[in-house]
Amino acid sequence: MYELLSSVVMSGALGAQFVLTLVLLKGDICPGQRGRLHKAFWFLVAAWALVVPFSPFSALPFIALGIFSLRSKSGKTRLSGPIPVLLLANGFGALAVLISAWHQGMFVGLLMISQVALVGAITGHCLLVRARSRLQAFHRILPVAGIVAAMLMALVIAVASTSMPEASANALVTSVLTSLGLVLVGVIIWAFHLLRQTPPHLLQLCCALIVIGGASGVAMSALI
Repeated sequence: MYELLSSVVMSGALGAQFVLTLVLLKGDICPGQRGRLHKAFWFLVAAWALVVPFSPFSALPFIALGIFSLRSKSGKTRLSGPIPVLLLANGFGALAVLISAWHQGMFVGLLMISQVALVGAITGHCLLVRARSRLQAFHRILPVAGIVAAMLMALVIAVASTSMPEASANALVTSVLTSLGLVLVGVIIWAFHLLRQTPPHLLQLCCALIVIGGASGVAMSALI
């Protein structure tokens, strides 16, 4: 169970890392937002720390991201932290996920990669809202990216189910349907602010993260 949870946490941390890096490098952000984004990276440092016992290679992104966070100003600042260290942490994180995916097998590995986009996008969105980001484009783009990632996840589960022996596939019907149903509910909660044309709320996004994270865990347990 803990290994399944660590795989979901690892994928989500990497995806969120990519989102925050993109915002930090390409977003038009004020000094206050930049400082709050630097603080948000500490949540990802904690996430990598949680998975180190189950994936020793995760110690590298944990250390690199920790160094970046320590050397970044958390108050108002126009200066980003040491970007080369952040990019190195991203590379180490990608390698950690790929190594874990390789050991899990083809379909579970593909599922982990889809979770980088799905769980990572919703995690990154939560951190952006917590940092009071004013980049409205990301509030629209991230839910759409999540919908595409959810479709990819559903495709991986469907292909994996058809590749299993009939007896095994029938035994996993309940888990597969539960996972897909939770993903659908999570994406609807996530994109609810787009339907209402209102700013996203942190509570709304946290609920979506819990539901989508649960769906990812159920899907992982079904395919292993």
